[in-house]
Amino acid sequence: MSPLDDFNTDSVMDETGQRDHARRRLSDKILAAFNHAYSVGEHEVAKKLKAALIANEAQSSDYNELRQSYDPLGEADLWVNFVEARNAYRAVCDGKKSTVTVTESLETMKEAYRVWSVT
Repeated sequence: MSPLDDFNTDSVMDETGQRDHARRRLSDKILAAFNHAYSVGEHEVAKKLKAALIANEAQSSDYNELRQSYDPLGEADLWVNFVEARNAYRAVCDGKKSTVTVTESLETMKEAYRVWSVT
């Protein structure tokens, strides 16, 4: 009998606190990498990660039934909307635009973030 015959990964993961992170789906991890790459301006990397996300979603369609409300491609698009609104707000602030323009841009950015964050 091997020591691995009775090995329980759940108990080890509970003890080390790795349960949540280790059980995330690959699409979650690709989406997180995409979000980071896009937000720091690595658009070529983000483009490749989005292609990987599309491929992963096409391949894992069997599991989509378990996550009916989960749409990683939609979340990626919402993140892009937020980052673009953030960048526009920064440009308006740097351009010394009127207070009204800055306020409108800030509200647009806040709304884009709100929409992204509730998904």
